[in-house]
Amino acid sequence: MKFVLWTTCVLALSVAAAVSADAKPIKKQKDFMATIVGKKLVSGNSWIVASADGKLTGVSRKGEKITGAWIWHKRFFCRNIYLGQTRLPEDCNTVSIDGNTATFTRDKGKGKATIFSF
Repeated sequence: MKFVLWTTCVLALSVAAAVSADAKPIKKQKDFMATIVGKKLVSGNSWIVASADGKLTGVSRKGEKITGAWIWHKRFFCRNIYLGQTRLPEDCNTVSIDGNTATFTRDKGKGKATIFSF
């Protein structure tokens, strides 16, 4: 059992390393605007759109409405959102692009990553 768990962890880390090896970080707001803004970002059953006016709209994987706002601060995408009626904590993410996928990593690049297709 330990071997299966260890093998699964190694495989997951290998896939994560392969995905991030070709990804290019977005460090400037103008690049974020040109690459991400206005596009429907899809992850599983959820989706979100970051509008040029700083608004966020979408639907969660559980079908809840996502609303909120975003700003670009230094080299981070910072967001303040509601999931249905629940306000989530403010968070700033790093953003990287690899082809038609964008990876948003919470806690200024130190947290959980979410990969979106667009």
